[in-house]
Formats: sequence, C-alpha cells, structure tokens
Amino acid sequence: EYPGVVEILFAVEDPDDPAIGVANELIECYPKTRARVLIGQDNVGINPKINNMMKAFAQAHSDLLWICDSNVYTDSGTLRRSVDLLLDNKRMGVIHHVVFSEAPATFGAMLDHAFLVTNHCRMYLAINAVGIASCLTGKSNIYYKSALDNVGGLAAFGHYLAEDNMIGQALWHSGWGHTMTGDLARQPADIGSLFEYCSRRIRWVRTRKYNVTLATFYEPLTESILLGALTSWALNHLYGFNVYLTFSTFLSCWFALDMLFFYRINHGSPQSWPWFAFSWICREILALPLWLVAIVGDTVTWRGQVFRFHLNGTVEVLK
Repeated sequence: EYPGVVEILFAVEDPDDPAIGVANELIECYPKTRARVLIGQDNVGINPKINNMMKAFAQAHSDLLWICDSNVYTDSGTLRRSVDLLLDNKRMGVIHHVVFSEAPATFGAMLDHAFLVTNHCRMYLAINAVGIASCLTGKSNIYYKSALDNVGGLAAFGHYLAEDNMIGQALWHSGWGHTMTGDLARQPADIGSLFEYCSRRIRWVRTRKYNVTLATFYEPLTESILLGALTSWALNHLYGFNVYLTFSTFLSCWFALDMLFFYRINHGSPQSWPWFAFSWICREILALPLWLVAIVGDTVTWRGQVFRFHLNGTVEVLK
C-alpha cells in the first residue's frame, strides 16, 4: 500500500541465525523488492541492538528509516499512514507506535501482557498526548536519518541500555517533535516464568531511574494499589468514609476502566476474561514491591551479562 520505493535491510548479528534462511526465502519470493541481509555487528558500545544495526544504518539509501524489531508486526497500511503524518509537519522527527502484547501462554507472559496492554499503554498514550516530554519505546519507530546524524548517529547511543529513550530525548531537545499514528506495534508475549517477568520489570524500572529520574520516582502514584490506599485514607480522614468500601470501589472502577481501555485499543475482548482479570490483579499487587526492589540497586542482568549504571545513564559491563 506504500506508493514510494522501499528498501528492506535485515540486520542479523549471528551468521548461524536461522532467520537468515527465512529472510532469503522472502527476498526470493519478492524479487522486485530492494532487500538485503546484512550479517554481523559493529561494536560501538555495550548495546547489542545498536551494534547490530550499525551496518544497516550506514548502508541505508533513504533519509527515512523505519527501525522495527524482528518480533513486531503491524497492520496493513502502517507505513503509509506513518510517512504521511511525518511529512505533514516538517518539524516532526519521530513517528512511533504503541507496543501491544498478544497471545500469552504462561503465567509470566500473562503478567507482562496485563502490564503492557493497560498500565504501560495508558501512560504511554497519556504522556504523548500531553506532549511535555519525550516518551519513546523503540519497537517500531520512523526517523529521519539526517536528524539522527545531527545528534551523533546511532553510535552515540551505544553505551545506553535504553537507547530508544535516549534517542528520543536527543531529538526532542534538538527541536524534533514526536507523534503517533493509531497503529499498534504488536508483539507476542514471550516471557516464560514469574521470575523472568519480575526480572524484566526490575531491569527497566532501574534503567529509567538513571535515564528519567524524576518521572521514575513518581511512578508509584500511577499504580492502583498505592493510589487507592491514599485515596481511601484521605476520604476516611476528611469525611469518615469506610476505608474498605472506598478501597474496593476504587479498585473496581480502576479495573473497569482498564478493561474499557483494553477493549477500545484492541477492538475486542481478551482471550479469557477470568485469566486476564487474575493476571491483572497479580500485576497490580506486584507493582510496588518490584519498584521498591528496583529503585535501590544500580546493576541489571540482561542477555546473560551484568551491567552497572553510571549517574549519566550510561552503563558498563561487569567482568
């Protein structure tokens, strides 16, 4: 559906990755499409995604780049809608799409699914609607290559774990705005266990603590349990409302609004209402304890390596 010329670059780190065969089969099926597989990484920092994308970034012919993770798929017409929106405003530097998790198969995946399609999605859309700061997730983004070059290129962000957030902030402070289409960056819920879910949440809260410190300390006030407890206490103290009735009513309303939000975003209901409700409750209960654990540390484990954060948000690998 996109009328312009499209060049597809598959960036693959490992020469033994089976995805190479799949990509080559696709290229053979569509011989008129300009597509190549680029194998190997250029080490410009500790971030494996940045290292993997360096060859593709250097060899891309167009000034418009759609950087899309391999586990993400979007609806038909997403590229055309995104480029039209980008070209409508010459000071718009990033088009991005909200992440939406699908098809959870384990308890850990259900927790992550409940987080991504309610709390994360809600706050992501709200912050971008207000437009007071950069808020960017790097699953599916369209940039101007020239704008990235003006802030140091991809290599300048190789020493950050949250390269997407730091790229967004650099472009934002350079005067490039961010906007979104109504499209979703859909990805499978791929977490296998409760421990893996907790580790991921701790890792990214701890990362945000060093990248967007003030906002991270306010995060608990966006969670239903703490906010409901404070509301119940305040109404009891001021007006004598029953604490337990107020708290249960508050949580019921919060859950109902989250379900309405999910239905509007997904254009449909969850695969299983009971399991979704159960995972939602468990995620809400875990949110504050995981935040407390995350906020007191300065190291994270990712892809089998341990990283320590510096105060400027960069990280080093602990050997």
